[in-house]
Amino acid sequence: MSTSPSKTLSPTELAKLEHSFASDPSSDAYKPLAEAYLDLGRFMEAMVVCKKGVKAHPTAADPRLLLARVYAAQNKDKKALEEVMGALQVQPEDKAALRMAGVLQIKGGEADTGRGNLLKAYQADPGDPETVTLLQQYKVCLLYTSDAADDRI
Repeated sequence: MSTSPSKTLSPTELAKLEHSFASDPSSDAYKPLAEAYLDLGRFMEAMVVCKKGVKAHPTAADPRLLLARVYAAQNKDKKALEEVMGALQVQPEDKAALRMAGVLQIKGGEADTGRGNLLKAYQADPGDPETVTLLQQYKVCLLYTSDAADDRI
């Protein structure tokens, strides 16, 4: 569920991200730094940076989703779901949050709720290939009604 391509940063590139974040912790600099830490498996640092991002951007879903990814990468799905639900409280129609909530709920045994959130993600953006792939993976059927007949995907 990564939103950025995985790339190994040089120590110099990482230091630049750390400097940008240290210079202005309330900016969006938290995001590339937390993603870099996540890609490097430095979960504690990623978590600290994400939590500062949540504090600096309380009405944005992105910092909570990134924190959820950190928890999910450590197989802490319950904590990840808590953060995703927090993201949905501030942005209820966020397709990435709906998609991640759906997957975590299905994995956690809440299949109906999870499928419902995957469908909401699809309704938010029917052309999103990641959502379509997840719908197929988790065998979520979309019903279309037309004057002629009902079709299933």
